Amino acid sequence: MLQRLPYLTAEAFRGLLRHRLVIIPSLATTFLCSFLLITSMNALSFAVSLSMRSASLYRIEAFFLNTPGPVEADSILEAVASFENVSSLVYVSDEQALEEFKLSFPEDMLYLVEGNPLPASLRIQIRANSQNLEAVQKTSELLLAMPEISVVQAPTEWIKRWEDFKWHFFAIPISVSAFMLVILWLIMWNSMRLTLISRKELVSNIKYSGGTPFFILFPFVLEGLLQGLAGSGLAALLFHFIEKPIVEYFPILLEFTQKSRLSSVFVLLFVAVSEAAACFFTVRKFLARGI
Repeated sequence: MLQRLPYLTAEAFRGLLRHRLVIIPSLATTFLCSFLLITSMNALSFAVSLSMRSASLYRIEAFFLNTPGPVEADSILEAVASFENVSSLVYVSDEQALEEFKLSFPEDMLYLVEGNPLPASLRIQIRANSQNLEAVQKTSELLLAMPEISVVQAPTEWIKRWEDFKWHFFAIPISVSAFMLVILWLIMWNSMRLTLISRKELVSNIKYSGGTPFFILFPFVLEGLLQGLAGSGLAALLFHFIEKPIVEYFPILLEFTQKSRLSSVFVLLFVAVSEAAACFFTVRKFLARGI
């Protein structure tokens, strides 16, 4: 059997060339669907990463009216920690606030001010299971009700925008990915059926002449594998070609390039294996009972 592999491999390549009028449209459609699948999967990966980072939005900073003493600060921390939606909190003294300011801004900005104008504050993180606009607003109201607190800051506008948009951010790439998977499978199945129909008499003659199932199946499965690799491989190359200038203009996306490579490899393997599987089951069904 192994001695026949070179001949069967050459037959697979000859089959691709002979039936190129059937294969080229299928290859073009596989390429397009694979490209859209890679793009949508990367969009979904980006959405998941962005969602994981959205926890930084659900933070509140409460500024003290006057810098509290150690005992008073401990009492306030204990009271705030008992709030329903508070996950963690950090007390930032006025000296720490000044040091952080100097790290972020030039000291010249304070040359007209005597002493330390920055107040002590509390930085509060909302619990993961309560990260929504309502929880932020409720916690902010509780903080403002405390006489020691003068100002409470939270990015409520950004939170509202994120919550209004995030479901679309997930729904669109998931829908496109699912749709592309279904379309790809239908394309593979129909392409294989068309290829098999065009060679129906040849396959029947080989079958009734005593050709083994392996002898008939191998060229078709190899054709499908090569077709899947070609279509999805070209799609992966095009995505990489488009991705490179985008990352150069937006360096913040650089950390997502590794995930994009994983998505490309996944689509490449999925399409190639699925194409080969579609060929295998289609030809096996024909050998068992005809098309």
